[in-house]
Amino acid sequence: MEGALEEIGFLANSANRVRVLDALADDPASRRELQEATGVPRSTAARVLDDAEDRGWVDSEGSRYWLTSAGKARVSEFRDYVATTEGMRHLGEAIEWLPEPARSLDYRHLRDARLTTPTQANPTAHFDRGMELLRTAEAYRGLTQNSLPEYMRALRERVVRGELDFQGVIERGFVDVLRADPDRAALWHDTADRMWLYDGHVPLNMHVVDETALIWLCDEDSDGEDVIVKGLLESDNPAVVSWAESLYEEYRSESEPMDAGMLPLK
Repeated sequence: MEGALEEIGFLANSANRVRVLDALADDPASRRELQEATGVPRSTAARVLDDAEDRGWVDSEGSRYWLTSAGKARVSEFRDYVATTEGMRHLGEAIEWLPEPARSLDYRHLRDARLTTPTQANPTAHFDRGMELLRTAEAYRGLTQNSLPEYMRALRERVVRGELDFQGVIERGFVDVLRADPDRAALWHDTADRMWLYDGHVPLNMHVVDETALIWLCDEDSDGEDVIVKGLLESDNPAVVSWAESLYEEYRSESEPMDAGMLPLK
């Protein structure tokens, strides 16, 4: 392990080394070209190249330098590690609020995710942002444990007006909540034929709205009994959207269509 850590440190302890070797990742270059491309002083670039050549990461002929296969592999892996760390740092404490399925995501793909959390000035900022996206969407796929009446009202109105391509998967147990509340159930009659019931626990609340994945960030209270919604993660990264769409389809394939007859009439 010590040898591996020493190699990691060789890169991690010098931003100039990373810049110079990264600049060689695509094409051979001279010291002058590397200095111009990276802004690293020529003397520093020369030391980086000499050190890397001693390690077998760089080779040269005349004034041209290039990465060896060993060098390319190390630079590529180090890039990925840096990108992963950037994703983790961007999430900050929100990484603790990711639902379990979302923790399989590559953090590199979350570097540009938008996080909306409550503020003192706007305690409902995350819910407001979710509503904003739902009201302008043309396509919606939802995988949820339940649904807020305000959200369902907005979705239903757009479905009825023919403005929204709507589908959703929800826990079967939520039907019991609707049966006990006819007013709330009334919001579901016009969308029941577009819903599927999952016979089990849905481990997150997630929406795919057009080409954007929305993941609700949650935590437990101090007693571990109630769930507290801490924020909303929003990503249009293709890898995140593809993951969300695949997860939705996985649950939908194991669900049964909802029937409006299951719901009470108002």
